[in-house]
Amino acid sequence: MRWFRRFSGPSDEAETVASSQTEIRPSLALSTLFRQLRRDRKYHILELGPPVGQNIEFLGRYPCRIRVEDLYRTLSSFDYVSGSDSVDFEAVFQYLLPFEKDTRFDILMAWDIFNYLEREEFLYLMRHLSRFCHTGSVLYALIATGKHIPDRPAIYRILDENNVECEITTTVLRACPRYHDVDLRQLMPSFRVYNSYLLRNGMKEYLFVSN
Repeated sequence: MRWFRRFSGPSDEAETVASSQTEIRPSLALSTLFRQLRRDRKYHILELGPPVGQNIEFLGRYPCRIRVEDLYRTLSSFDYVSGSDSVDFEAVFQYLLPFEKDTRFDILMAWDIFNYLEREEFLYLMRHLSRFCHTGSVLYALIATGKHIPDRPAIYRILDENNVECEITTTVLRACPRYHDVDLRQLMPSFRVYNSYLLRNGMKEYLFVSN
């Protein structure tokens, strides 16, 4: 029997050493994205991070409809039981992200969630999301390049068009999958890199565009 429990969250021991570290980071990718948004059209935005009021308020300055999914929390609370050794990730993401067939997102905010997915999970998530994008849909993501990452995703708050506040809520570390450009091309075949920026902290910001 296989349990889908890699997302069960930090252990009790991890919680005892948790602390909050906050820093303000410039974001060239978000600056590029926001400069291209027009106020004479409405955008459909998929937020894969937690429901951060500051982000909803900022994005609300543009004509838009926002759908918040908080994917990491959803996966953390979801136990998938299978009678075999394999997990049907296509079925998992269809169940967890049940969008209407005619849904099309213009902007997808993934933040650092991809760093917390194994290759197969990453691949099937992108296969699922690509069905709900159109040519030109934009995806924003942060990919870690170091050996380790915090045990759970950071909380990001958009301060303005050029800056983001990053709150790391644990000092516990885990191994980083260290996805490189060649990996991203394989795992995201329906997207291409529009822009990428290497940050001082070892994270790499990406804007991807749907083919």
